[in-house]
Amino acid sequence: MMSDSPTPIRSYQRIFRPERRLYQIDGRRLPIPGGVPLEWLGWMFASLVAVLVLSQRSLVLAIVLAGIGALLGAGSHGCSGAAILAAAALAGTLLVGVLLGWLDWPLRLLVLPALLATVAGHPSSDGRSTHRYLISWVAVQLRAARRSLDRPLVPDGEAQVWAPQVWVAPDHHSPVLERGRVRGPARLVFGRSVVVISARGRFVVRPAEGHRMRRGERVAEVIELGEGQIVEVRP
Repeated sequence: MMSDSPTPIRSYQRIFRPERRLYQIDGRRLPIPGGVPLEWLGWMFASLVAVLVLSQRSLVLAIVLAGIGALLGAGSHGCSGAAILAAAALAGTLLVGVLLGWLDWPLRLLVLPALLATVAGHPSSDGRSTHRYLISWVAVQLRAARRSLDRPLVPDGEAQVWAPQVWVAPDHHSPVLERGRVRGPARLVFGRSVVVISARGRFVVRPAEGHRMRRGERVAEVIELGEGQIVEVRP
């Protein structure tokens, strides 16, 4: 069905991956405006199965989830992370089973799975579905080393002050040699040949034109400076 009214699109995936909906069953139209998304039905079924399994309060399931949590915690935060995640998974699984047992069957088997399916398919603030956003967030939190620009990222809630010292000098393209002083490490490129003179632990640069060469002097256009080396340009 085509419509003339504009509709905002949160993500281009809606164009290339259109949402499939169920409008009728055996020729009988469902009493739901806009139909029922097939993705919602899938999440509804998965949530119902999860609720039924957790309601059994199985100790085996709790131990298995605790083992998975221990593996994830060990890979990101070592032995302490493994112990914390294992204990949280074990206690959380048993606690959820107890809480589900307190609910009446309409809330447990109908309302709760429908609520979980609605939340899982709802788009988050960045356009992704809620479950994809939560999976990405958990993966980032459990990652062993989070680095950016070859530096470790600071934990959430901690501030890091980055104040590098940078010397800024204008880039000069004039063919005329001007007075200056440079401390290495640096790479100096001159527009014309210059004479490099070693004097008292530093290098003196003068124009090569009209200069009478002496012992120890050399002609260059590019000068590579190491750490702490100094070049003085004297026109």
